Amino acid sequence: MSDTLHPLDHDRMAGKTLTRLTRDTLDAAHADIRRPGYDPAALVPSILHLGCGAFHRGHQAWATQRAIEAEGAGGLRWGIASAALRRRTTPDLLWPQDGLYTLMRRDETGTKAEIVGSLAEIVHAPSDAIGLPARLADERTRIVTLTVTADGYLLEPSTGRLQADHAAIRADLDTPAQPQTPVGILAAGLAEKRRLGGTPPVILSCDNLAANGRTLRQAVMDFADLIPHSDGLSGWIAANVQFPETMVDRIVPVPGDADIEDAARLAGLRDLAPVSCEPFLQWVIEAFDGPRPAWEAAGAQFVTDVAPFEQAKLRLLNGSHMLLAYLGALAGLPTIADTVDDPDFHRFIERFMLREQGATLSLSESELGGYVGELLHRLHNPAIRHEVDRIGRNGSVKLATRLMAPMRENLLAGRDVRCTTLGLAAWIRWFALRDTSGTEVRLNDPQAADFRALCERIGENFDAQASAFLDMEEVFGPPLPNHGRVVAELGAALRALHERDVRDLVAEAAAA
Repeated sequence: MSDTLHPLDHDRMAGKTLTRLTRDTLDAAHADIRRPGYDPAALVPSILHLGCGAFHRGHQAWATQRAIEAEGAGGLRWGIASAALRRRTTPDLLWPQDGLYTLMRRDETGTKAEIVGSLAEIVHAPSDAIGLPARLADERTRIVTLTVTADGYLLEPSTGRLQADHAAIRADLDTPAQPQTPVGILAAGLAEKRRLGGTPPVILSCDNLAANGRTLRQAVMDFADLIPHSDGLSGWIAANVQFPETMVDRIVPVPGDADIEDAARLAGLRDLAPVSCEPFLQWVIEAFDGPRPAWEAAGAQFVTDVAPFEQAKLRLLNGSHMLLAYLGALAGLPTIADTVDDPDFHRFIERFMLREQGATLSLSESELGGYVGELLHRLHNPAIRHEVDRIGRNGSVKLATRLMAPMRENLLAGRDVRCTTLGLAAWIRWFALRDTSGTEVRLNDPQAADFRALCERIGENFDAQASAFLDMEEVFGPPLPNHGRVVAELGAALRALHERDVRDLVAEAAAA
């Protein structure tokens, strides 16, 4: 496995004279780069994946490569048909490369690269002649995995149930032969599987949702109940289809030009679809019953209860990511690593983890301290550029489980929530901000237009602003304990962010 970048001339470094990475050119890669320990052309696509993005390729696809290698010839049955659900950007990059790509694990010690070949087939769902429901129902398909992000499930944030009146859900119901949403695709595919007979595939959500298996199962059943004349499809799904709980963890930033240049140096081949990630990987799966790859070879854990792993990760890593993104962006810090490298932000997020989020977890003091120390080390990784504006996307979908649930528990227990309150204020602040040219500063969110309109209407009455946001039960849930006090404290934080430097407020909260 390569630890250093190869010294190539400028043209080759720019990828101008390099041969494109394909199955036919794989043997031309640098001798010291790790290649698939099997013939990628011999793979049988028995895993259907929805969401062919960077995280999937940096996590499940890499873990499946390790599993295939561990099983030898028997592992060839675990190829992946990886489907992009909307844009064809990724398929257009991977089709000429036969699904191959370079994965680079980066940290402060250097970059280790290998070529991944577990993607047996690349699919662009809107133009796929077979169709994803038919692929799911194919007798070869044993597992369906998903990485479509939390907002891709189209759930009500406060209840976790399917948004039955969402336009995309209604469109799927109106055109059942061509569903576009993940939930609609699964329901249509399982309906076809019931018609054909045979054992349905195991459905494995790999997204950062609380109780992701149960949540996805309920959403698919809710969708099935909306289908006219479905003839008991929802009940059949409940009785016959597994939706195991999972927890996934690996930081995989969006690839950029630097990744393409580094892949060329490391592999000696032109790769336009490389992926970078941190060395750390965690995959915890609960109650999986049936044939599967030997994912243990990549470090996956199979447990009887995933909840403690899931809750710790959602609250400590994902919750911290949200606060760092909203506050760091206000401070003009572009990445998570840049933000945590600031001593005040480091102390702030450590306090948030240990004294607020950590207080809601059933971890011993030593377990909590060890986990927080590991997370801080990962967040400091200078080789991973995790941009704060991207981490901050779709907050209204994520707040309920990552921040509001632990905040509610802390308030009931009489514990301090000053870091959470400042983080919520920073999120709200983004919908009121304008840059120096007078245009709105954008924070991507499915309800961004409504939030900006609310801030425009209320203006600088910060108590009213705090009250209006916290009254949105679809985002924040029912009224919090000591609701009036929380409104006042959130209003004060909003006023402080308007009048003072965010760095000073972070430093004060960290020192309290």
